[in-house]
Amino acid sequence: MGLISREFELFGKKIEIETGKMAKQADAATLVTCGGTSVLATVVASDELRPIDFLPLTVDVEEKLYAAGKIPGSFFRREGRPTDTATLTARIIDRTLRPNFDKQFRNELQIVITVLSTDQVNPPDMLGIVGASCALALSNIPFDGPLAGVRVGKIADRWIINPIFQELIESDMNLVVAGNRESILMVEAGANEISETDIVEGLKVAHEAIQHLIDAIDVVDAAVRLEKQEQSKSEILSSINAFLEPRYEDVVGKLMVAYKNKDSEAVEKLNDMFEQVLLEARGQFSDKYRKVVGMCARAVGSAVLNRGLVEEIEPQVEEQMRKTLLDASASDLSKQERSLIRKDARKLFAQPYLETYYGRESLVKGVFDSLEKKLLRKQITELDIRPDGRKPFQIRKLTTEVGLLPKTHGTALFTRGETQVLTIATLGAHSEKQMLDDLGITETKSFMHHYNFPPFATGEARPMRGPKRRDIGHGSLAERALKPVIPDEEDFPYTIRLVSEVLESNGSSSMGSVCGSSMALMDAGVPLKREAHVGGIAMGLVMDGEKFKILSDIQGLEDSAGDMDFKVAGTIEGVTALQMDIKCHGLSFEVIKVALEQARQGRSFIIKAMTEAVPAPRDEVSPNAPRVLQLQIPIDKIGEMIGPGGKNIRGLIEKYDVEIDVEKDGRVFVFGKDAEKVKCVQKAIEAISRDPEVGDRYNGTVVKTTNFGAFVELTPGKDGLIHISKLSKTRIDRVEDVVNVGDKVDVEIEAVDGNGRISLKLSQE
Repeated sequence: MGLISREFELFGKKIEIETGKMAKQADAATLVTCGGTSVLATVVASDELRPIDFLPLTVDVEEKLYAAGKIPGSFFRREGRPTDTATLTARIIDRTLRPNFDKQFRNELQIVITVLSTDQVNPPDMLGIVGASCALALSNIPFDGPLAGVRVGKIADRWIINPIFQELIESDMNLVVAGNRESILMVEAGANEISETDIVEGLKVAHEAIQHLIDAIDVVDAAVRLEKQEQSKSEILSSINAFLEPRYEDVVGKLMVAYKNKDSEAVEKLNDMFEQVLLEARGQFSDKYRKVVGMCARAVGSAVLNRGLVEEIEPQVEEQMRKTLLDASASDLSKQERSLIRKDARKLFAQPYLETYYGRESLVKGVFDSLEKKLLRKQITELDIRPDGRKPFQIRKLTTEVGLLPKTHGTALFTRGETQVLTIATLGAHSEKQMLDDLGITETKSFMHHYNFPPFATGEARPMRGPKRRDIGHGSLAERALKPVIPDEEDFPYTIRLVSEVLESNGSSSMGSVCGSSMALMDAGVPLKREAHVGGIAMGLVMDGEKFKILSDIQGLEDSAGDMDFKVAGTIEGVTALQMDIKCHGLSFEVIKVALEQARQGRSFIIKAMTEAVPAPRDEVSPNAPRVLQLQIPIDKIGEMIGPGGKNIRGLIEKYDVEIDVEKDGRVFVFGKDAEKVKCVQKAIEAISRDPEVGDRYNGTVVKTTNFGAFVELTPGKDGLIHISKLSKTRIDRVEDVVNVGDKVDVEIEAVDGNGRISLKLSQE
């Protein structure tokens, strides 16, 4: 196949999708370009199956610094572990794509997004989503697509599709939305306290743009298949599945009979027939479809077998399971007690079927897991009873505390049900800002939030090997939620680091970290904008046909059994961050609107509890925190401030035990543990930065004596001369008869000549 390229315009921006030139050994590859930003997306699925019970999908985003004409700053001068931006982009693409694969898909699947070029104007992440979706469409890998993603910004009353970096800085909203033609699939957003109405409007604007992108993907797909003289993907997959399904149904029907008759010889032969059906299918279709036939055979065969087991098992145990789940939903039980009741019931009810359907133990266990989820969903939609006995709108018991640790700068413990988060705030120097070595336009970051989820939080024991993708994602979500209330650097020149330690978890720990962080900041004395608390809540959804229930403050089981995990954070005034993942095939705007309103009510309730613990920021920063002072000096005084070879600034640092950072624009940051010493440094810097005037008085140090007078250091790097005749009212022969090097003397400026030389006299006071 030759090069195929199509260009289209999306709300004033030209986007080009190209395929057939690069990475031709991948199952599919696309190059997506907007302006000077180009992203290569490749998709490869393995031939072999993995014996696991989940989709083995890996999304890797490779940020190559050559794309921006940079050389990596590491010792080895090459890219190392993925940046946080790359990890977050990979998570967005993964969360968008994962729900759209067949539940029985078990082939190793890797999607690699490589940023080959960036103009640092057009962000590459949305091009990555489009590229991945288009590559999946061009391949014949079973996937319910196409889909697309866009970013929406809002400046004043103007909506912007895929805003450039500079526009994002001005925008009140950074809304990333992915969807298909019918509905929304994934949402990730940060915002400046915007209303729920604006969010819904932004989603509608995004979904309209998504339709145009899907149209473009369809155009490229049609052109490629025309070039290859190939049927559409849906036609190929339909014909393969139509061949496989009746054959597997015949095999499974006979297999169920053989199991019930305990005919082990027949069972063994029929199990071999699964492989035989695959071989027949490969003989039926062209070799170029060999891989996709294998994928479909595994998915269809597993689905038919699973359906056969469900038909045999569910009617026998459904009523018993329903009663057990209702008993386990008593409100006075703990998470562990509920879990044990359900676990013991599954084990008891499953045992005879594990013996009957030997060799299919994992599928039998899967049948019971699926039945449990189905019955829990019915229990919620029909009886309004959640797994812990709550009503859909109810929030678990809240406990809020601050000031727990003696030496930290700010601490808060936020407990919601069986989810508990301890957040510690640390205030650091201006020089401790994080340096960013990525493809963005921001070089430093002075506000950071880190999220840790140790295994003991869920009663598990496993190795701890640093932050995982999930930890980075949850940390970023909380950071985004809190950023709108963080004071500007000019008003509060500290570097701020928050660390949220999840001590217990039964759902919604990321939102617990938002709440804990807000309280820890106030406990540390950080003057948050409008003194506003930021609270967060995780919403769930259970759908049953046309009926649906929105759940407030979901726990772990409701997350796994439900259709949505919708995290919403904000102040009383509006939303500052949200994240939505779904397991169904899309949500309507009506469902999202109801979820946002219920989240607003829950958020207000939570913020009220937080306010009772700490109603406003402390009047001053914690006594344990260092003091930071920001000064502004004239730019032409920077050299004088630093001194030759850094002599002046080093002298102040050593004398007063402080850190001093001088910026190119004349801003000076002084950081020290002793407030009095910081004030002394302030006076010294102010003295250095102003021009001396006649009449100014100083307490200086004699630094040199000569036969005609003594030189006195007024401020670091600035000396004046007291003539020998001014040292005493009577005549003296030697300067050393009155002063010596190192002596402190009170002096007054008597004159400053045209060359800036200063003449001094002893102060009369």
